[in-house]
Amino acid sequence: MTIPQPPPGPGSPYGDQPSVDGDPHLSWYQPPGTARPLIPHQATAAPAPPAEPPADPGQLPLASRTMRLFARTADYALTTALVLPLWVLAYHYLQGKAADLPTKTVRTAFLDVVFGRAGEAQRAPLEAVDGLWSTTKTLLLLLVLAHLLVPALYDWFMHARFGRTLGKILVGAKVVPVGTAATEVPGRVPVGAWRAARRTLVAVVVPWAAVLLTWYEVALRQWGAASLFALLSLIGLLDPLAVLGPRRRTWHDRTAGTVVVNVKLLARGWSATRNASAAVVQGARGASTAMAQGARGAREMWQSSRVSGAHPEDPT
Repeated sequence: MTIPQPPPGPGSPYGDQPSVDGDPHLSWYQPPGTARPLIPHQATAAPAPPAEPPADPGQLPLASRTMRLFARTADYALTTALVLPLWVLAYHYLQGKAADLPTKTVRTAFLDVVFGRAGEAQRAPLEAVDGLWSTTKTLLLLLVLAHLLVPALYDWFMHARFGRTLGKILVGAKVVPVGTAATEVPGRVPVGAWRAARRTLVAVVVPWAAVLLTWYEVALRQWGAASLFALLSLIGLLDPLAVLGPRRRTWHDRTAGTVVVNVKLLARGWSATRNASAAVVQGARGASTAMAQGARGAREMWQSSRVSGAHPEDPT
């Protein structure tokens, strides 16, 4: 194949061309894919990679799993302490109804029922008094309801009104709806009665009812019903285990659309510190990208100069 030649001579419209491999007529011809830039020695910078979006200023620091466990334990201890006086009143009421029986006999029979030993021999002293066994079963059921209603009402009211229980106040945690901005957390965030009710239903009512009814049926030696309620009580175990996930949201958090945040970190300027750190990281990435582009441009300039006949030293 014959390579086309430009017109020779000083009047050539192509002007004086540098030689390539000693042949000035080949300088204007470039095989496909090897054309130089229009401006000599101009390196084509590679497009910069898209910058990562800045950190969301509304993202909140989550309460740790230890904080949540401690807060829930403290709340259960508090509500249980509120119900304990009712047990004392129930015992004294039964003792008054069985005035003809020795105090030790009534106390032993009552404790046997409470700890699930309500067999025929254990409940015989209570059955010896007319109507006392039926009264005992009724009192036990009322105590079960008290152990259920007191924690449920406490959990619902505190979250609906303040977004935190006494246990959460103690550890520095707070419940807020998903999407709440960091600047809104220090104020009174409206969790709402309906959202708090859904949260309490899954966190307190269902598991506590199952556990207490299991105990009640065991105390009465009703093993079939006790097994059914024991199976239902697994919700109380699986629900808090969901906090082990990366977002630390339990089933009751997902049901209510809430998240538990660490207000102590927010009080220490967590958002400002986090955004400043993100800016530093973003600046470091930009500087690294600029250095890589500069090195790539220098390399391309060196390769371009080699094609034109010059032989500068390799910048790398």
